[in-house]
Amino acid sequence: MSREIVSRLERAEDPVAVWLAYADHVPDWGRQISNAVEAEVSRTALGVRNPANAPDDWERQQMEQMSFLLDAGIDPETLDVAVIRQEGEDKVLRWMRPILMAEDCLPCHGEAIEPRVKLLLGQEYPLDEAKGYAAGQLGGAYSVRQVLEVGGKPAPPWRDIPAPVVALADARSRDDAPLVRPAPAPAPETP
Repeated sequence: MSREIVSRLERAEDPVAVWLAYADHVPDWGRQISNAVEAEVSRTALGVRNPANAPDDWERQQMEQMSFLLDAGIDPETLDVAVIRQEGEDKVLRWMRPILMAEDCLPCHGEAIEPRVKLLLGQEYPLDEAKGYAAGQLGGAYSVRQVLEVGGKPAPPWRDIPAPVVALADARSRDDAPLVRPAPAPAPETP
């Protein structure tokens, strides 16, 4: 994921095109990885761009602790968390690893977001909480959840997560592509 974004930025691609490529492909990469390892693999954060990626209580607690430890100067490479815990009837393996904001993340997550990207993000994610970061800050975490047992019995076989039905940016028509221009001014009121 990071390599793809970095290579596009190094080629000086338009920031809107970079964001569209990222938004089009990242959800499916997560799905592909989940299916390959037969576990739920995701990214989450304390402040998410997409509310569907909001952390559960365990993830939130781990990221709050990671943030505290990072602020205390602890090496981020030591902050992986892995536990086996009971969640209702499920015995699950939970693992998290912090994601730190790098310079390459800041065109879409920093303080000075290019105006067209900011407009696009506002249109696509009106509840966006994933901006205003500086390099080195905790941006979120990779999270893995694998069911080991259900009710004391082995977990059922993994069922592949189906591919999302989304028109990719290159395949969108003008009418269904995200808008990257301001909304039209309201029509004048008639007396």
